[in-house]
Amino acid sequence: METEEKIRAVRDRDASYRGKFFVAVRTTGIVCTPDCPAKPLERNIVLYDTLEEALRAGYRPCKICMKNYYKNNNMETIKITRYRSPVGEMMVGSYGGKLCICDWAVEKRRTTIDRRIQRHLNAKYEEGTSDVIERAIKELDEYFAGERTAFDIPIVFTGSEFQCTVWEELMKIPYGTTVSYGELARRIRNPKAVRAVASANATNPISIFVPCHRVIGSNRKLTGYGGGLDAKKGLLELERSGM
Repeated sequence: METEEKIRAVRDRDASYRGKFFVAVRTTGIVCTPDCPAKPLERNIVLYDTLEEALRAGYRPCKICMKNYYKNNNMETIKITRYRSPVGEMMVGSYGGKLCICDWAVEKRRTTIDRRIQRHLNAKYEEGTSDVIERAIKELDEYFAGERTAFDIPIVFTGSEFQCTVWEELMKIPYGTTVSYGELARRIRNPKAVRAVASANATNPISIFVPCHRVIGSNRKLTGYGGGLDAKKGLLELERSGM
């Protein structure tokens, strides 16, 4: 679809384009459907092919036009269930057919992370399960049994553009290996951002699937981890024994 066609659809508020692309507004930080009643200045809009791209860039869903989109696409709530792993209890959650959280129940930043996820997706937690959650739990069981070294669950990130860049790079770290925070910063071509990389690593809400446990100190020592250092040590030992 050409840009000119998209702009014309926004001008006409053409509902037939709903879901085909999304309109983000720089001045408000909101992402809308093409037929949203609001009419921002064209110079302030950014066009995205998917909602996920706009969310990754830091935009928040519009509370007016996106409400029906959520309802029609089963995206009104974030399904959450508990999973008891061998190294600690976890929260596993899905949104819109994608995994949005796999994090430690005792994470000290639990409230802050939960608030960010719900605000970013404009949805509330609801206890329950989904096909994605069931798939994720199956893959976690296989991982802890030493039968799986990679995952294929669809993921939606809920962070800033920088955080998402770090999290995507984490997913490239091979099973059973580790890197330092400095090396991770170099890999995203931002070698001076070691502290920012460490912060993004610490706020990763999708543990194991996005393997932040594979990042260690430059002196090869284990550093802080949301699930605790015992959990981090357990995950690394599991992976080393499975190689």
